[in-house]
Amino acid sequence: MPSAPAYGSISPRTGLVALLTGLAVILLVLEVGSPVMLTRLSRIERRVESETNAASTLRPFTADGRPTVLLVGNSLLLEGVQLDTLRENLAPQYAVSRLAIEQTHYFDWYFGLRRLLEQGSHPSVIVLSLATDELASRFTLGESFAHRQMSARDFPRVVQETKLDKTTASTYLFAHWSNWLADKGFLRQDVLILLVPNFRELAGRIADHGPHINNPSVLLGMAEQRLPELSELAQTYGVKIVVLVPPALRPDHSQEVQQLGDKVGVPVWVLSPPGEFPRDFFRDGFHLNSHGSEIFTARLANQIRTQIASTPATNAVTSSHPPLALDKNQARPIPHAR
Repeated sequence: MPSAPAYGSISPRTGLVALLTGLAVILLVLEVGSPVMLTRLSRIERRVESETNAASTLRPFTADGRPTVLLVGNSLLLEGVQLDTLRENLAPQYAVSRLAIEQTHYFDWYFGLRRLLEQGSHPSVIVLSLATDELASRFTLGESFAHRQMSARDFPRVVQETKLDKTTASTYLFAHWSNWLADKGFLRQDVLILLVPNFRELAGRIADHGPHINNPSVLLGMAEQRLPELSELAQTYGVKIVVLVPPALRPDHSQEVQQLGDKVGVPVWVLSPPGEFPRDFFRDGFHLNSHGSEIFTARLANQIRTQIASTPATNAVTSSHPPLALDKNQARPIPHAR
């Protein structure tokens, strides 16, 4: 009988080289391909990329001499401020830009602004929109924060301030340089949006919108620590930084935070005292709906127009706004906080 054909054996060294080469090719494809896939799949990613690029080129004044105002924040800013309306309202005096990244908190923006300013962005005014518990939060957006908002030089401080364990810290370090590690969570989310009917609505229903810090002493203690950090950042780069507190249904200690801002020279704008906007001004009890955002945007435009020009970065701003008009949809005045 004819014998079976003999096949050449592969040496262990050759097999190891082939394996490593295959892994390198896979990693290269993921690194190069993940930003492309994410941009194609995600309208949110396209918006964030566009806003980031625009923010990085800001200068204190436009070519026609208008001061530049950069609004930064999370979904509370995205849904609470009607950007086109604000721009139109302030167009004769200010050039308004926005950089909104959902699910971000204080550390995302403190280190994100440090990186943005280090890289040459220089708006005249930065308005940081955060709820008071987000101002006091230790959360970050994870690998995406490490890649998009954290600079390499700030990595040791990020580890210390956010109290990262060694495993998470190493993940942040690799994600700072890796597109794939930064994008994989969002790619998974986009795939779920495509595959699961009404995924966005379901995610909105189960999302935790409650305050993450309930202890007033902890919240105010963190604000007392972090507002001076913002003041120092403003002085270092010669910009004005203002904290904007979005409307809230429940007590959020925003007026106490405002008083702390007065002491350290960081204006804290509370344009709607907690509880002033009724429940039907909110989409989900946390984010404003179109009617609530219309009123809040008008107040913000008035605040920027009347307060920013005359207020240096080292002085506090006392917020002012006209009284609420009658609710357009209901024949009753909107209740004020008590």
